[in-house]
Amino acid sequence: MKPLIVKLGGSVITNKRRRFTVKRATLTRLARELSVAKGPLVIVHGGGSFGHPVASKYGIAEGYKSKDQLMGLSLTHRAMERLNSYVIEALQKASLPAIAVQPSACAVVSGGRIQSMELTPIQKMLALGLIPVLYGDAVPDLSKGMSILSGDQLVVQLARELGGKRVILGVDVDGVYTVNPKTNKNAELIQEISLSNWPSVEKRLTGVVEGRDVTGGIANKMRELLALAERGVEAEIVNAAKPNILKRAILGEVGLGTRVVAR
Repeated sequence: MKPLIVKLGGSVITNKRRRFTVKRATLTRLARELSVAKGPLVIVHGGGSFGHPVASKYGIAEGYKSKDQLMGLSLTHRAMERLNSYVIEALQKASLPAIAVQPSACAVVSGGRIQSMELTPIQKMLALGLIPVLYGDAVPDLSKGMSILSGDQLVVQLARELGGKRVILGVDVDGVYTVNPKTNKNAELIQEISLSNWPSVEKRLTGVVEGRDVTGGIANKMRELLALAERGVEAEIVNAAKPNILKRAILGEVGLGTRVVAR
């Protein structure tokens, strides 16, 4: 049976304005919503206010340049382990047999990209009825020394290699917008992204968010999801910060956010 892959964005489960702060009530609710899943389930979560501040302080994403980054990698990984423990605890309290899987111990990364990943243990976990929970991580990198392996990249890799039936990405807005809807009232929700409309959609992603051009990050994520869609794995980006939206998506409802499809 093909697994469902669900990503919980870091901005949904943590307070990004306060370092190392979990949204416990939100995690509890999301765990209940995840419990409606039927069949194999894989969960990936982002770093939010745990991994990102530490990784940024030590420049982990830029690669190995000085010895003090070794402690930075260690601290970033530890921060993600802490967040992961909160996620696992919430899932277990919802009677979900969740088990942590450390990405830095099973993924071979070079240039910030996954080259290969040992998935045999995860496949066995799924066969047993366990729920593997992975997370964005600071990892050794064959060419850069060290890098950040994002949860988004993990989602795509897992869906592709495990033959996922569907991908749901839970974020803190209603889907993909032309610009940041939190700061621009003229932001337009893009309800569907496909191979055919992607060139025109990409041109619309021209907004600047908090001093950074959003086109690169969003565009790269969409390209990866479109590559998945070509293989028959559809994705939907939904607002997991709103009660029951994730639950409805898990139960098969579509059109709740931005769909990424092949057609």
